[in-house]
Amino acid sequence: MTPGAPGSGGGNVPPPDQAAKRLRRGLQRARPLLDERRPLPRRLPAVPLPRPGESLFSWVDHVATDYEVNRTEIMHTLGLEPRTDHAAHLTQYTAQLPVPAAQMMQAATGLSPAELRDMTLSGISAGPSRRKPYREMPWAPGETWAFCPKCLEPPGRWPLWWYQSWAVLCPVHDCYTASFCPDCGSPFSPSILRGDAAGRCPGFLSRPDERLPESPDRRRSKRKRCGRPLWEISTPPVADPFVRKVHQSLIAHLAAVRSGRPASTQQWFDDFRTLRILLSDPEPLHVHAFTSPDPALTERYTDQPADDGWGIDGDVIQWQPSESGFLHPWRQGAFGSRSKKRDPVTTAAEFSVIGRILSSDDMAAAARETFDVPHRADLRSFGDQLPSYLSRTSPQLHGLLRQALETVAVDQVLGPAGPPLP
Repeated sequence: MTPGAPGSGGGNVPPPDQAAKRLRRGLQRARPLLDERRPLPRRLPAVPLPRPGESLFSWVDHVATDYEVNRTEIMHTLGLEPRTDHAAHLTQYTAQLPVPAAQMMQAATGLSPAELRDMTLSGISAGPSRRKPYREMPWAPGETWAFCPKCLEPPGRWPLWWYQSWAVLCPVHDCYTASFCPDCGSPFSPSILRGDAAGRCPGFLSRPDERLPESPDRRRSKRKRCGRPLWEISTPPVADPFVRKVHQSLIAHLAAVRSGRPASTQQWFDDFRTLRILLSDPEPLHVHAFTSPDPALTERYTDQPADDGWGIDGDVIQWQPSESGFLHPWRQGAFGSRSKKRDPVTTAAEFSVIGRILSSDDMAAAARETFDVPHRADLRSFGDQLPSYLSRTSPQLHGLLRQALETVAVDQVLGPAGPPLP
């Protein structure tokens, strides 16, 4: 049950005929390297076709299941180099498929360049593959982070759009997606799913002695697998119109980009990314008023100040407020360790705020009514590299940028001259 959302990939990907020409040119350039490395793999006797919108990671795992071999063996058969870290390499191929790997897979499976391209986020590249996503490519995270539980009902396959950073809701089941198991707190990723327990949480349950001090005389209990069926996880229905509108606009924009057409939504997309990075990355903005008809979203907001010692305790998950005012899940591990997890519902709450501002006739006034700025972000908050879309932000949001960024960062984005602070 794979939702075939249009525009599920991203990046400046050419149409199929241009992709085929680019692949042929890339193969000519890569031929000496291929000949020195190893011969083309043999053609598989039977190859299951990928489902519409399916990710390369999912399809390779499905082929491995059909042939009753593990992931490493099938990657070697397809001409992919699994090495030791097979999951990381397959994730890398899903983000972007280098020409040599595409040529190997085409020889082994008979799939066309267009079919291979459609299972990747950034298409087929003649250059070196990208291990980490660029700041300009928010649609290419390192791994799947969200999933629709109902879509994983056996035989579950995971689509490419689950890799997108905006995968907060399922358009087929009209529910929010999930990102971790509520029983053990383990984050979702296809790379850790077990072949002998497909579709079940591979995480470990916490041990009763994990929170006790270490003792050389005490033997630790054996860890038990969680094993919860992922398709049985319950997620709330979507009830916020702005979240739906933002999600639909993102699908339309990325569909235009993928097809090579000029995107009429480019300005909207740049403004969306500007507000999102100010809310979720350096967090100079604080939402001082949040309303929504969706109770699932209002539960993710608090007027309590962000503090390392404050949170809503759960069994394995603690909800901690961020500087923006939204609650984020933190997983409690052994001996007091904690790690922050991403949550689609919290991200959807941020989308609701952004959608209200971008839908307003006066975005500047809407931003003033929504945000205050406890502290301004400097260049170090962005890793000393400001994303280029900040300089393309709508003039109505320039006042917000001047409030939220330090002077040096503002000058790099807008120049010394610009509108005064409101």
